[in-house]
Amino acid sequence: MRIEITQELDADCDALEVPWTSPADPSLRYWDLKLHPEKAAGLPECRLFPVLADCLAKVNAHSSPLRSAKCDVWCSTDLAEDERLDFNLPFKTGSYLDLVLEDVEMRKSIEAHTGLAEQLRRRLSALRVQAQMEIVLRRCLFHPEETRGYALTLFLHAYGSTQAEATAEWNRAMAALGRALATIF
Repeated sequence: MRIEITQELDADCDALEVPWTSPADPSLRYWDLKLHPEKAAGLPECRLFPVLADCLAKVNAHSSPLRSAKCDVWCSTDLAEDERLDFNLPFKTGSYLDLVLEDVEMRKSIEAHTGLAEQLRRRLSALRVQAQMEIVLRRCLFHPEETRGYALTLFLHAYGSTQAEATAEWNRAMAALGRALATIF
């Protein structure tokens, strides 16, 4: 699997906020899955993609130094030119997963986040799937303390000759990501 690590830290780049609520639809909001793990089963994404529910359970486990902040999964035939050239497959299943560190001081450390990103790259780069991951370091505002720090967004895209094949590749990659995240520290 190809993995790229990038940073979006400029003032004009999107920043994550935790907790969050969608201004367009207040029913879309942050769920503290570490405090309420049962909420994961009710997320539409988890009902459609059970491997995501398993990954969220590992990330939000009591013993995990991470927590999830936001996620989504989608299927598409709308591929960027580089995706068409690199994979030469017409279908894609994509997702993102926003992660924050539990430790308040570590949240402020760029080095902790880049180290985590590098560990993920090392653990997952040998995975043989038709997929790519972009790990993006971005700014994060933590409420209600109004403290600033960082978060990682993991974009995972998998490809196939059918939508079912793309989703099967995504499932394999997401399962590997969950295993990596469960043993990263």
